[in-house]
Amino acid sequence: MQKSYIIKVPASSANLGSGFDSIGLCLDIWNEIEFYEGAFSIKNLGFGNSTLATNKNNLIYKSYLKTNELIGKKNIDLSIISNNKIPIYGGLGSSSAAVISGILMAFKINNINIKKDEIYQIAADFEGHPDNVGPAIYGGITIGFKDLDDWHISPVKHSSDFKIISYISDQKILTSESRSLLPKTISRQDAVYNISRSAILINAFNNNDFSKIKFGFQDKIHEQYRIPKIKGYRTISNAALSAGAIGSYLSGSGPTISAITTGKELTINYEMLDAADKLGIDGEGIICRISDEGVQVFEK
Repeated sequence: MQKSYIIKVPASSANLGSGFDSIGLCLDIWNEIEFYEGAFSIKNLGFGNSTLATNKNNLIYKSYLKTNELIGKKNIDLSIISNNKIPIYGGLGSSSAAVISGILMAFKINNINIKKDEIYQIAADFEGHPDNVGPAIYGGITIGFKDLDDWHISPVKHSSDFKIISYISDQKILTSESRSLLPKTISRQDAVYNISRSAILINAFNNNDFSKIKFGFQDKIHEQYRIPKIKGYRTISNAALSAGAIGSYLSGSGPTISAITTGKELTINYEMLDAADKLGIDGEGIICRISDEGVQVFEK
């Protein structure tokens, strides 16, 4: 009987305010992808079931093909069923989840021992930055960075009480378009601002100093350039803070607005939804914890 495999890959929330392109966290929201060697086919369920590609331009399959080329293996046709619980084009790491899935498929179908560091190196190279792929692979909150040719990862100690509330609107923000809004250079003053904020963010996580986390989410590198394209950002973010959130930030390149809390998550979610509704913005709220487990592969 043909072997079938399951990949469970989580959502991730990147940038974390001052942690642009470096700090991210893993969310307890999972795509589940079943695959096996067989006649090529891709079936998408859940998010993107009518919009994601079902040919070899599908991002999961492109990542699989690219990985085969990288590791010197021939392409083997796969049948894939992707059950997507991660919203697409939302800023919760759907593309990183697809990239990681494709890499793991190549390793598994070629009977190569899966080591997370090898998957991380390839995924971060493919993505160009580690703040989504790092937490999705390792779980938890991570700091990722590149030194010479190698990507490094460092886990961040954090409270198990944290909940992340994400408001995902139907505004479509492509990462490439959002990144094009960013300036090529920044001032020394803005650089120092972000260095201090990212340092206090990590220190606050480590020490459970919840009163300082809001400062760690302050940013002058990317949010101020992206937020004008996201209708209602300030109003919805302020609604979360007024309802008791510890901090609020733009998840990835948006349009998702995320808030972090240790309580009152139902109230915060309600107030974010209510603020968006009063502005005539359609969307949904998701409440979840930070997952300390990253991507997993099983034989069915």
